[in-house]
Amino acid sequence: MSDKLETVTSLELETARDVQNRFLPYRLPRIQGLDYCGDSRPAAGVGGDFFDFVAQGPGGLVVSVGDVSGHGIAAAILMSGMQALLRGLSSGQTYEIARVVGELNRTVYDVSPDNFFATLFYAKVDAGARQLHYVSAGHEPALLVRRSGRGVERLDSTGTVLGLTPRALYAHRTVAFEPGDILIAFTDGVTDAVDGSGGEFRMAGILDVVRQHPGARSSDLVAFIMDAASRFADPVDDRTVVVVRGAADHRCLSSAA
Repeated sequence: MSDKLETVTSLELETARDVQNRFLPYRLPRIQGLDYCGDSRPAAGVGGDFFDFVAQGPGGLVVSVGDVSGHGIAAAILMSGMQALLRGLSSGQTYEIARVVGELNRTVYDVSPDNFFATLFYAKVDAGARQLHYVSAGHEPALLVRRSGRGVERLDSTGTVLGLTPRALYAHRTVAFEPGDILIAFTDGVTDAVDGSGGEFRMAGILDVVRQHPGARSSDLVAFIMDAASRFADPVDDRTVVVVRGAADHRCLSSAA
């Protein structure tokens, strides 16, 4: 009986992993002036992290990175539902990203159990206007690395986590996004990695990787960050990294190329 249950559980995990992988955006649309990529690695067979890219108008890219509380199949189911809803909301032509996050929060609150919450970094990169619009629902601060060593900006939270209260309000912020700038969004499984001596990878670990690989394509930079975190410590939490680089020559440099 135990062998049969183990087989069923293994098949369920394999099916859940396959469904979850189908939500990841491996076919990336070409966006003029942007080079972008992402990767997500669950700590177990399935996880509660997600990322997504949705093209929106000429030169526009909607970027989302989320982290659902908990692990395993339950977190994966909630994550998949939330990502599907967000993808539908993102496919519209609205530029009111704070309204999108607010609507998502109300739905998450209505359908999720009491002990559930999620964090979300949600942004629209407008390569033509050279602007980055973003909302952060209690998520790890994203990093905006300015070109030619002109500094780093933290894109801090603009509202509380999703699912806590249906009355939550989310602010929308806009910053410049110039050719050569790099947006790096991630989940806390990356920065909270702890080595054997108790040291944490932190944002400093991410920035060290960026400095070591100036000019790297987004796909390479994502891999370098993930590999550096893995060398630093074995994963105990899901890890997700997204990189969007403003292409200095405004050619199509999508990672799908």
